[in-house]
Amino acid sequence: MRMTRIMYPTAAVCVCLLMLNAPTMAINDRPIIGILSQETYIVRYLFPGRQYDSFISASYVKFLESAGARVVPIWIGQTEAYYRRVVNYTNGLLFPGGGTYFNETGGYGEAATYLYKIALEYNNKGIYYPIWGTCLGMQALMYAALNGTKDIRVSCVLRDTALPLNLSSEHRQSPLLSDAPSDVLTILRTENVTYNQHIYCLTAEALSENNLLDDWHILATNTDVNGIEFISAMKHKKFPLHGIQYHPEKNIFEFSRKRKFPHSANSIRASQHVANHIVNECRNNDNSFPDFETEARSLIHNFIPVYTGNASDNHSQLYVFLKKDFENHQLN
Repeated sequence: MRMTRIMYPTAAVCVCLLMLNAPTMAINDRPIIGILSQETYIVRYLFPGRQYDSFISASYVKFLESAGARVVPIWIGQTEAYYRRVVNYTNGLLFPGGGTYFNETGGYGEAATYLYKIALEYNNKGIYYPIWGTCLGMQALMYAALNGTKDIRVSCVLRDTALPLNLSSEHRQSPLLSDAPSDVLTILRTENVTYNQHIYCLTAEALSENNLLDDWHILATNTDVNGIEFISAMKHKKFPLHGIQYHPEKNIFEFSRKRKFPHSANSIRASQHVANHIVNECRNNDNSFPDFETEARSLIHNFIPVYTGNASDNHSQLYVFLKKDFENHQLN
């Protein structure tokens, strides 16, 4: 009786088969990121006699463009259907810093809540969709996480101050820090490169009291002038949602003579790492506009930033918008 020899695949072949069956991330080398605009409360003094409806600091646009992304401005005061189109067409979002209220009808907080809800729907379906929040934007993430029902910010004053980060035991739970080159991590931990300018913040206690620590890692902290320990960096435990309290965009693109923005080579390296991380996260999403004309009409390239560095200590350039700009450049 002739025996039949059974051939089993080698370990290498098994690994290859497993890799073929594993889910893969999209690699999008033309990412488009939406930046949420906000009310003009803190910049109105720069435009006497003019009533603009919203603005975006140009430094955020440059920050993303420096890492290879394009930008779409996101209008406040729109419908949920509009914000759903924003998420459908873009590869991620940035909620910028600034100064506004969260409980305004048709305002920044309401828009952030819509966008966060829709992004969560995407991620729960297995579609990788990142959101990044800076300063006010990180605080808005928590407002949105509570469904726009509660502002849990606390008074927390740290003005015009650059610090190193106090990394927590959870800091390696985020690729922002776990994948950082060793020299960048050393810079962040030991040098005054993270610029703070705020009067509100988030604390571990506030997150705990609102049952948010089940969903969020605290990656780093700092202490304000009154000894309050606040959250400097955080990440959602399941989804690509990040927030930081400090301003990496200012290191590279703001040059006020009255502010202590860090401009050392190391501060630029640390900030560029953040920009690269944000854009690389968005490369993992392959959403796209329905056609070239809609995409072209929606880009920030359709607008000209206004030079404000002669009058503002915080913003060298601003994009300012009127309601009619939405009508002319809306996402159909």
